[in-house]
Amino acid sequence: MRPDHPDGYGVNFKLPLRRLFSLAVVLAALACALSPDRAVAQRAVLAFENDAFARTDRDYTFGFHGSIVFDDFARDRLAAQAFDFVRPGLVTFGAPAGPVRQQFEWIIGQSIFTPDHVSNAVRMPGDRPFGGWLYTGFNAAQEVKGSRLDTFEVLAGAVGGSASLAYDVQNGFHRLLGEKQIARGYELKNEPGILISWDRRWMFGVESADKWGMDIVPSVGLTVGNVFTYASAGALARVGRSLQTSWGPAMVRPSISGTSFISPDPTGPYFGFALFGGVQGRAVAHNAFLDGNTIDPAISVTRKPLVYDLIGGIEGFTQTGYTLSLTMVRRSQEYTTQPKPSVFGSIAASVRF
Repeated sequence: MRPDHPDGYGVNFKLPLRRLFSLAVVLAALACALSPDRAVAQRAVLAFENDAFARTDRDYTFGFHGSIVFDDFARDRLAAQAFDFVRPGLVTFGAPAGPVRQQFEWIIGQSIFTPDHVSNAVRMPGDRPFGGWLYTGFNAAQEVKGSRLDTFEVLAGAVGGSASLAYDVQNGFHRLLGEKQIARGYELKNEPGILISWDRRWMFGVESADKWGMDIVPSVGLTVGNVFTYASAGALARVGRSLQTSWGPAMVRPSISGTSFISPDPTGPYFGFALFGGVQGRAVAHNAFLDGNTIDPAISVTRKPLVYDLIGGIEGFTQTGYTLSLTMVRRSQEYTTQPKPSVFGSIAASVRF
């Protein structure tokens, strides 16, 4: 049992300062959402990922992404001003001429990574450290001509075992399920974390007069920070109806994602859907949950420089912005002593206010 977690479930009253930064992350997000001068959000997005879908509890074991989306700048001047302020980060060079749609999204999220022997108080050789990432930030997105989407994202928060609230969520969830297995020991030290990401997607497809069709959505991206640093390239292949309405399912970074962007098609049917499969490869220069802490990497494993995700699933959506997606992901081995690839599931939904 961890000495600073006397009840074994991550409730730590002896070291409240370790959670000060994580509480600041949550309060900053709530302050933005509850400010009396706030813009009026048009949509809310929730994405939940867990390896319980594959009946495992190791490596990437939990992810949560919640956001509020502002996509009517004529109505919401505050959101429009925020978008204009960060617009240079979109780097929209080479954009085709045509209709433009934009959105600004405020995000709060958490990811948890666990060793294979999560209940052991003593580290097993080759085991990754326990750690989490609690964050808030924004994503700005611009679609041009319905065929290209550029996004710019900045996330900041807390990395570690306790400051990220990873112990509280992991062990609290296990206690809720009546399980005795608890996470403890050899976690990452607490430190601030930041990520800056730029991504570009294209949409190429064919469509019949009644909006049945197929397409491919290739993507490239670059993420830098002390949490992750990687370059990515991938593609989604889709078949379905009204595919131009959605860019794919919303997922938690670093997974391949269509973001939360919805592009209504006034000529399309109200309901649309997509069956999809895809792959994303990443050249990874840094992963805090494998390489250890930035300043003092006392606990680390040998990271593999190339990682890929294989994904498949189904997404339903409406022209007004309601969405629901179910996705399964197989992630290749990320470090040399990892017993086998990770498998996890994702559920994401958005609702229109």
